[in-house]
Amino acid sequence: MKKAIIKIIDRHVQDGEEYVCELTTSGEFEVTDVGCIVNYTETDEELSDCVTSLAVEGSRKISMTRTGKYNTEMIIEKDRRHTCFYATPYGELIMGVYAKSVENGVAENGGTLKFAYTIDFNNTPASENELTVAVTPKEEE
Repeated sequence: MKKAIIKIIDRHVQDGEEYVCELTTSGEFEVTDVGCIVNYTETDEELSDCVTSLAVEGSRKISMTRTGKYNTEMIIEKDRRHTCFYATPYGELIMGVYAKSVENGVAENGGTLKFAYTIDFNNTPASENELTVAVTPKEEE
């Protein structure tokens, strides 16, 4: 694993309102035979001590797991709906996740991962989401 600076831009539309949140944190990444793995520590106070891992398979599928105080697992796969378990400081949810697109541009020298997906509860649309994850290798000290 290589140390990296991870910048995440989270855009989502919920109830007709658009929200944008940016996060820059330290993490690590690795290019694998099938894609890449990106790990980072959450900096949000409510998610402190949680580590998020994105295991990317080509430009088709992302398995996102969060471990720590709140454990979560989401499968984001292009053109497929998955039922996922999501833990938050406010409670645990079971939701549907349908990926519209997955773009993997992460290589040995870093790059960008971008994916768009919808979330639903009981087949009722809840939000449209787009995440951009920029991976910049840290210079060795």
